[in-house]
Amino acid sequence: MRTALALLVLTVFLSPFQRELYVGDETKYSQVVREMRAGSFFLPTLEGSPFTHKPPLHFWIVDLLTYPFGVYSIWPFVLPSLIAFVLLLWLLRKMEGSMAAFVCGTSLMIWGSAQTARMDLSFTALLVVAAWMLRRFFDGEQTLGWVGIATGLATVVKGPMAPVIVGFLFAFEALRRRTLPRGHYWRALGWMIVIPLLWLVPAVLIGGEAFWREIFFKQTVGRAVGSWVHRSPPWFYLVRAPLTLLPWFFLLVAALVAAFKRGDERAKFYVSWIAAVVVPYSLLSSKLDVYMIAMIPPMALLIARFLAAEDRFTRWGYAANALMAILFLSLGIIGMLIQRPEIQGPAARTLFAVLGIAALAAIVVTIRARLVASTIAVGFIAVAALAYAAVALVPMANEMASTRPLVRALLRQRDVPPEEMALYVAPHLWIRGMPDSLSHVRYVDADELRAIRPPRLIVARRKDSGAIGDVLRGYRRVDELQMIGKWFDVYRR
Repeated sequence: MRTALALLVLTVFLSPFQRELYVGDETKYSQVVREMRAGSFFLPTLEGSPFTHKPPLHFWIVDLLTYPFGVYSIWPFVLPSLIAFVLLLWLLRKMEGSMAAFVCGTSLMIWGSAQTARMDLSFTALLVVAAWMLRRFFDGEQTLGWVGIATGLATVVKGPMAPVIVGFLFAFEALRRRTLPRGHYWRALGWMIVIPLLWLVPAVLIGGEAFWREIFFKQTVGRAVGSWVHRSPPWFYLVRAPLTLLPWFFLLVAALVAAFKRGDERAKFYVSWIAAVVVPYSLLSSKLDVYMIAMIPPMALLIARFLAAEDRFTRWGYAANALMAILFLSLGIIGMLIQRPEIQGPAARTLFAVLGIAALAAIVVTIRARLVASTIAVGFIAVAALAYAAVALVPMANEMASTRPLVRALLRQRDVPPEEMALYVAPHLWIRGMPDSLSHVRYVDADELRAIRPPRLIVARRKDSGAIGDVLRGYRRVDELQMIGKWFDVYRR
């Protein structure tokens, strides 16, 4: 099992040696970090305005890492996630053994997030600490202080859902056990409140009333009751669970049933933990699949408890693993047979071949070996295919999903200084080794374009260019590029 975990950890370090930051949150975060280095460390900004989408702890860590590694190195951005991934596996191994760590690490959302510039894994690792200490508290140990500290830090990493999840978990367990242990509740609550306030109070004093309105009414209340990201029904996460919990959805169903049939108290705690994540997120208007990363650790712990005992429910585990392996085998075969240009190249064909071969091997192991060995084989099906993709397909992904095409287009306009370049409805620039001068490119909206001195060069997303048609009348189109599936045009005057 140690070998399997070591191999698993090794696979998440493959893509960072090649990948760029990808358009979206990652490139946005790179701009936040650049502005922090320019003087907005305590109160991060984006394009000069306070960046209120996320608290600052993750960005502080990334910013500090840019000093030894550089702003245009991938490592400052992905190391926090990679370290959080290793820490997460260590925590789960301490809680329920190596199988819990393996199931968590091979969950595709956890495995994929470990290689990104996002803060989801750091947030999740801190929630694991809080939940673990809370379980120990209900078992009679005085660990509430650590619950408050871990929850407070998680809040400064990703926001107020940390105390919400921990609060729901406490309520569910108190109701289930019909008891309220004696403890230092005010101490835990104090840590939970004081840690975020150490940043928030000075930030509000610096940012003023506009900052407070933005962070409270839009980013907190607005996300809860508005359609800031996606308006979806309460059953959104239940319907999408087979995909978001790959490859362990079927095994989780078996473990949930067994938890109550066996009367396993610790397993029931993990069920409460799962509910403490799913219920509040389901009540929010804003819903994204990535939010369910926080429920994968309790899922892994529950599955580990299920696998540790052998009884009449064990055959359900074999059936769940066999079903998942058959689905992966079918996907591999279909991928090999579909005649579409985007998957006819040798690299893509090999990807589906690896998926099919790994699935076939898992089916054989499931038939012939014990349930633990079967689970390990199933866990490595998708990881094997994605590890191959991290080596062979990342260069293709860089061209499709990073800002490389845009940087090349700007560099072709050699005689235009970056200060005279304006990007309209375009992603923030970041590629490995990008010339630092391009950090002076301006990001503008339509009103700003009309208010400033006309720049010599404008890059605009094609479908939005009509909104600035009056501005573009004095320009000629000199280049075009495709990025993240969208067309952009380069105009000069």
